[in-house]
Amino acid sequence: MDIRGLAMPLSTYRTRRTGAAKRVERAFDRRVPLLLIGCDEHTLRRERQDPWFDYYCGCAEPEAALLIDPTSRSARDTLFLDAGDPARIIWDGARLGPDERGRRVHGVHAIADKLELEKRVIAAAKRAGNRLAMCTREREPGFQSSAFAAWKKKLRGITLVNAEPALVHQRMYKDAYEIAAHRRAIAITWAGLKQVLPRIPKLRSEAEVAAELICHYKKDSYGPLAFPPIVGSAVHGATLHYPHNDRPLVKKAPLLIDSGATASGYCADVTRTVPQHGRFDDRRFREVYELVLHCNTLGRKHARPGITREELNAIAWKPIIDAGFIRHHGLSHHIGLDVHDPADYTVPFAPGMIISNEPGVYLPDEGFGIRIEDDLLITRNGCEDMTRGIPKDVRGLEAAMRG
Repeated sequence: MDIRGLAMPLSTYRTRRTGAAKRVERAFDRRVPLLLIGCDEHTLRRERQDPWFDYYCGCAEPEAALLIDPTSRSARDTLFLDAGDPARIIWDGARLGPDERGRRVHGVHAIADKLELEKRVIAAAKRAGNRLAMCTREREPGFQSSAFAAWKKKLRGITLVNAEPALVHQRMYKDAYEIAAHRRAIAITWAGLKQVLPRIPKLRSEAEVAAELICHYKKDSYGPLAFPPIVGSAVHGATLHYPHNDRPLVKKAPLLIDSGATASGYCADVTRTVPQHGRFDDRRFREVYELVLHCNTLGRKHARPGITREELNAIAWKPIIDAGFIRHHGLSHHIGLDVHDPADYTVPFAPGMIISNEPGVYLPDEGFGIRIEDDLLITRNGCEDMTRGIPKDVRGLEAAMRG
């Protein structure tokens, strides 16, 4: 059978699991087991593996779980797999089972049948003084938070604690493998945009633009999207998270496209705003566009180790605010396995972090919105604009739309 997932070397997952156990111990002043739940089969078919679960084991099997247990002498990490129903193989394909092969493939200390999960988790929690750690969050909660809520209901006499605030400090810093994956995601995104931008004057609707982008983003590996594309023509570009993509393209009006492919699970996040007909010949649109582009340049110039998100916000948004426009969102968020990667924003930016750089002006009364978004890698001396190959200046975008 084909083994999917495992985008990183096994040594990377082992190092992450060891680091997680230490961070959880420091956070709660004792050794506490950490439980991570993989997505069910229906969710995997529709979406992707839960990023937290993926980060620590790279397992793409459905109905799986991972227990990182520093209280155990023999099984510091156990991967639980669903043995599956042999009669379902003809329908769903073969599964990697809870056997020696499954243990070896994922490089864990132990492997067990998913049916044993609850019993093993309760035993581990009792050894830790009736405590168990999982991950949850209120904003953009996702699958892991649903699992947290479900286990909180089922456990009796065990305190469930949230490990995510401690663990985000691992995911905020990308290693060479993660950075390489991000570069591949950006390359796929640019390849798609390069094909679609020249076609926009010939297309009729937001739906056609979104569909063509999705086709190009998925055709290399049929991987998941970073997020559903946002394609907002004219006034719809002034809705930050416009969800519909179902209106006709307004001739000669601005078109905002926020989209991204993935590679090895890592997300690109790129926004470009272009005139539907390919020329920046509307004086008002070009004036506001150049202002947003200037703020994007400021964000890139000042993103560096030691600066905080709020300090960078103050610098990059100032020209927009001074021009009398409203700031509706922050300049930056972390990017990784989640397009909005979990992070501790009290920590200044540091080498290895990948962040967005996305100033914008939204003018529904004037019938358009403008956002220019790039992905920045914080380096030792400043930052690298990882999306610099995707045009954003007026001349470059006009050339890209000519093909």
